[in-house]
Amino acid sequence: MGIKFRTIPTPIKKIMNAAIYLRSSKDRNDVSLDAQRRELVELAKSKNLIITDEFSDAVESGKDDQRPGFQSLLASLNNKNRKWSYLLALDTSRIARNQYFAHALHHECEVKNIKVIYAKIPETGSHIDIMIRSIMQAFDQLHSLMSKEKGLAGMAENVKQGFRAGGRAPFGYKFEIHQTGAIRDGEPVTKTKLIPSDDFNKLQQYFKFRLMNINRSKSALNAGLQNLAPSSLIGMECTYLCRPYCLECT
Repeated sequence: MGIKFRTIPTPIKKIMNAAIYLRSSKDRNDVSLDAQRRELVELAKSKNLIITDEFSDAVESGKDDQRPGFQSLLASLNNKNRKWSYLLALDTSRIARNQYFAHALHHECEVKNIKVIYAKIPETGSHIDIMIRSIMQAFDQLHSLMSKEKGLAGMAENVKQGFRAGGRAPFGYKFEIHQTGAIRDGEPVTKTKLIPSDDFNKLQQYFKFRLMNINRSKSALNAGLQNLAPSSLIGMECTYLCRPYCLECT
């Protein structure tokens, strides 16, 4: 009689569903959504996961949760018919650059038995993972605060040098473009200064009449600004003349 061997079936890995969250910021050096998606697709394959949902925010700051894609993620998270039990992201900064929002999302995921996996953060399978994640989230917020500080310092320096810090030109002025000599993405970097526009003389005349205690409508007519709406005239006065806590502005 021949010996019969029993074949032991190979265990089949259970395939689970996952959602991915992508976010790109205004930083020119930030990782694109396409690059994030490719890396998360590979991560899902390595974990035997099927991506069923995608949430994304293009050129959105991570300092708060007011992002369309992130809000859709939260809505899906609380949906009883949700079919995914894993959430994949490139790193902790994609979720948020505010520790409060990052911790809040992780808490909600834990309550609903959803595992969050980051492509750029190694997993040890121990409590050390919590420490690593918390440290990364702290650095995310630090990066956000330092970027804000540098941005404000840059704007202040531009103002000191007579350049516009941002926004559109107020009525009576226009932008004069100055090249800095630097090149970014193949294009020259420029800054702007405010110079009087064709309406500057009308603006001066309007304020002269107003300082003579002539009402707005008559001052606008005499200065040739009769086509401006009353709200525009008030806004113009607030821009150039108002002191802090002006009762008419508040």
